[in-house]
Order: sequence, then structure tokens, then C-alpha cells
Amino acid sequence: MQTNFDIAVQFTASREGLYQCSRSDPGNWTFGQIGQGNCVGTMRGISAPVMVRWLGDPAMVTKSVMQTISENDFNAIARSLYWRAINGDQLPSGVDLLLFDFAFNSGVARAAKQLQRVLCLEHIDGDIGEDTLEAILHVPASTFTWALNDRFRRRLQNDLGVAPDGTIGPITLQAIQTQAARLRVLVYALASQQEAAYRSFRGFAQYGGGWVSRLDARVDAAIKLLTAPDWT
Repeated sequence: MQTNFDIAVQFTASREGLYQCSRSDPGNWTFGQIGQGNCVGTMRGISAPVMVRWLGDPAMVTKSVMQTISENDFNAIARSLYWRAINGDQLPSGVDLLLFDFAFNSGVARAAKQLQRVLCLEHIDGDIGEDTLEAILHVPASTFTWALNDRFRRRLQNDLGVAPDGTIGPITLQAIQTQAARLRVLVYALASQQEAAYRSFRGFAQYGGGWVSRLDARVDAAIKLLTAPDWT
């Protein structure tokens, strides 16, 4: 939702560190590959290639520029290159934060296409436009329960007060309908696929614990937004 950007960006900012400049990290190089361009570092989760995109000229992206990325700079880049890219103002509350933080952490195209696959859309183009937004609001929950992994199936069932057997059968589907929990299912389905993506990444053995911890915090924040009394 339009009013959720500040909440989402604060969540993401709290998960990102300050300046680091490891030469073994492709994100610290201006051309996004080790040894390509200049090694200038990353600040507040803003990588060197993202800063090149933001400023429009690799020559302008220096270590000094990276080290002085302010909170206001971070917010402006996050809004322009990530929030708007996922059409965050038009997404339901909770779904917006979940997609935004994953997009910032793992890429806009990956996040958007993953959403479209979860919704079983025919056209997977990474553009969260009218068709995708319509599907988010109206595709039945039974269409995207396939995307739930075991732990989020059981968490959903616990939330609904049904036996957490890990099987989405008639009782669980009825509870989803009765309790108007369709968007909760979507949040857990997306979270399941985000976890699968993390587990497929080459660095999972080294960084996976942190990635999954961030995912769990992201889900908790999304559910809090989804169920907050001020949102409809």
C-alpha cells in the first residue's frame, strides 16, 4: 500500500549493514563482477552496480561516494529502484513489505517473477502490472497453495486453528475461506518460494542462516501489517 513504504524501508534498512569493501564480493565492484571496474564497496545494502545505475556513470562511483551514502540516499534509491519497480503502492498490505525486502535483497526480477509463478499466471514477465495486481486480489487461495512448503503449511494451519498435519485438505481450505485468510496464504506461499530461492543460492552454506532469519523476520512483519486493524 502507498502508506506502507516508510514501514517497509525501515524494516529493510534495519537488516542492512554499513560500509564494507571485500574484494571477493562481486557487489563491491562497479561492473558487478570480481575484477571488473573498480572495487568501491557496498553501503547500507546499496551495491556498487546499483549506485552506478543510480548516478548513471561508473566514473562517479568511488569509495568516498559509497562511504557517504546517507539514510536519505538509501530511502530515495529504495523507493525509486525497488518499491516502484514492484508497484508497492498498489500491493496489499503485508504482501508489499514481503516483496519489497526480498526484491532489495535478491533482485526485483526474481521477486516479481516468483509472485507471478505462485499465482500460476501464464505470462511471467517480471512486470507487476494490472494483470498481476488483479490476480493478487482475486485468484482463489486454492490456486497457490501448491507453493507452500511444509513449515509454512503447518504455520498456516496453526494460525487457522486446524490440525497442523501439513496437508492442505478440505478442512484447511474451509478455514481459509471462513476466516478470510486468503492473503495470509499468499504471504506464506511467497515466503516458501523465497526460502527455496535462498537455499538454491551458491552462498547458502555460508550465509543461509542469516538469509532464513531475515526471511522469518520479514514474514512476521508482513503478517503484522496484514492483520493490523487499520488496514482493510
